[in-house]
Amino acid sequence: MATTIKKLDDKSLLVARSETSQFMAAGASFSKLKLKTSLDFFKVKMNNSFEELGCIGYNPAFEELTAHILIKKADGYGGDLCTNGSYEYVRFYLDYGDGAGWEDMGYVGTNVHNIPTTKDCDGKLEKPINYVVRLKISPKRKICSTPNLPKIKAILSWNHIPQANDPNMALGSYVWGSVKEEVIQISPFKLSFPSLGLSSLLEKAILNPSISLNNIAATNPFGKEALKEIKEAIQLPKIEFTQLVADYNKAGAKVEITRSGHKLIQEALSANNKSVVDNISSMFALNKFSLVESINLYNALKCNTSYEELFCVGLDYNKEALVGTLKVKKPYGYSGSLCNAGSKEYVSFWIQEEGSCKWKHAGTTFVNVHDVQTIPSQGLSYSVILPYNLSQLKNKCSAPSVLKVRAILSWNTAPTGMNCSQWGNVIESYIQIPPIAANWDGKSPKLITVGGVSTDNIDSVTGLTLAGAKIEFNQTPTNTGSPFGGIIVVQGVSAPLAGMKYRVKITNLNTSGSYYLNDALALLGYNPVNGNVVHPVITADANNYYTYQTYENNIESILARFTPGTNDRILVTIEHENGLTDSQIIQMDNTFPEVTLSINDNGNCSHYKKGDIIKGVFTVNDNYLLSYALSTNVGTYVKVGPGALNQSGTTNGTGNFEITTFTNINCGSISLIAYQKTIWNSVTTGTYTHTSKIICLAK
Repeated sequence: MATTIKKLDDKSLLVARSETSQFMAAGASFSKLKLKTSLDFFKVKMNNSFEELGCIGYNPAFEELTAHILIKKADGYGGDLCTNGSYEYVRFYLDYGDGAGWEDMGYVGTNVHNIPTTKDCDGKLEKPINYVVRLKISPKRKICSTPNLPKIKAILSWNHIPQANDPNMALGSYVWGSVKEEVIQISPFKLSFPSLGLSSLLEKAILNPSISLNNIAATNPFGKEALKEIKEAIQLPKIEFTQLVADYNKAGAKVEITRSGHKLIQEALSANNKSVVDNISSMFALNKFSLVESINLYNALKCNTSYEELFCVGLDYNKEALVGTLKVKKPYGYSGSLCNAGSKEYVSFWIQEEGSCKWKHAGTTFVNVHDVQTIPSQGLSYSVILPYNLSQLKNKCSAPSVLKVRAILSWNTAPTGMNCSQWGNVIESYIQIPPIAANWDGKSPKLITVGGVSTDNIDSVTGLTLAGAKIEFNQTPTNTGSPFGGIIVVQGVSAPLAGMKYRVKITNLNTSGSYYLNDALALLGYNPVNGNVVHPVITADANNYYTYQTYENNIESILARFTPGTNDRILVTIEHENGLTDSQIIQMDNTFPEVTLSINDNGNCSHYKKGDIIKGVFTVNDNYLLSYALSTNVGTYVKVGPGALNQSGTTNGTGNFEITTFTNINCGSISLIAYQKTIWNSVTTGTYTHTSKIICLAK
């Protein structure tokens, strides 16, 4: 797929990059274009001269698909770091092997720029730069006795969103980018069904969302027992050494004693008590192994990658997290099946500081792995994610910061230094640190996004999106002049202000009324000690002030989440106790499009005969209409009009239509759908209203 008709030199490739937008805009009329680049060049898919997919994988804890994007050159990305640059989009597909084929999981993107190529502390060129994108999914799940190993496909496309539902790339152009496939493992249900006691608690929790499950359990004499029961059920059992050896022997798995006895060997090496060592030695002897020989074999191991190997390390530029992607290669050797606790693949991250060239430990995280007998030949691809506060590493956009990152993989034991242990390996790559928020003085409140859109891309008077605005959570383009509806999420500078207080004032500019938010605010966090995703909840004090949280408690930098429920313009203001403020106007729109569709004879569907002409009227009305379309599968349009509307368009009004029905079908429908520009719940666009009429045709 990555072949080209004619290989271009670097200068010609840059010209081709600059002309790509013209080719894409021309569509079917591209043959009429007069470009410096041969039109045949643009017909070839997946040129990876500028960007290429590295690893793709899945992280079970975050339930996120991940893809590493390797940016290879210094130019060709639409401008430097102080400009809008361009975007790399990845669309993901999953195939569960259930006959449904590739299922479109959606897409995500990241902003890229022209970044000069400099040299690192070892004199090596700092390219490629490794960017990571992550897509949250809700995967199909199975019980632990049935491994769930879907294939994952990722399609990378520069500056153009990959076509939806096009896993074989038959519909889109895909001029610049690449495609990759792997196999991942979806974590099983830990509970096949909830207990009766838990079911009752869950019902109460759903009906009382402001009260925690623990608090509800405290009011029920059997509640604590129900929670205890469920906690015990989700703690998967560990397999003891003797049982593990027996299981591997029964399965005919040739797993080394340095693998199955890994924990005990380490315990023996670190024990200061002779009786502990003697007990371990006896346990080995009972299973026909020598502890001394096992220790010698263990000490001889170094950077063994026969069971697992780390292939990529990069940075999620948008969500600020270090990501490593590894492969598990064998069916056995991971301390138990999916119904057991299994083992851990630890990855430790280090970042090399500019100037001093010193390495700083960023943290260690892990992913759980298990014995999977049906593992495919290419292995299973897992990603580890370490949210990391980059505040101290950021520069102004005029001075891009590219740093070297090192990742150390170690099986079942966290790395203790910068070199690999017995099982695992070490890799390095380069990451680009996002710049400091523009016009922030380091102490004042600073809004970054409101309603999912950067405040730089929202008109300060109308409160509508500007041209080129995107939803920052996933880089989805918005339509110029889009309002906001549903849940409004507010992001801002947070971790650097940890411990300080802020409050959020909402002013309705149409009515002049105002109020402060004071509902409990749910956040997303990360426990760096145990690697768990956590869900902190913070509350406002008597004066409506919240406290800025540390990065570990608020990895998404969310300052507010509320639902105004109005069609007015509102002013969102962050206030500090010292009087400093930052604010943004947004235009709300919580009304869906209004559409009507009527048949002139009141819709007596049995009245029509095949070949008859159906006449009707339709209306479309929305304050922020994007487009509408009238369609049918019962005939062809003879006439649409007279009136304000045609068969499709972008303006409100009323239209008349006439349809000559087919003579070879018995029934069908006439449909009307209207889309609006509104950004809903801070994460999506394309909301619509639909109506239809069923038509039956007699002979």
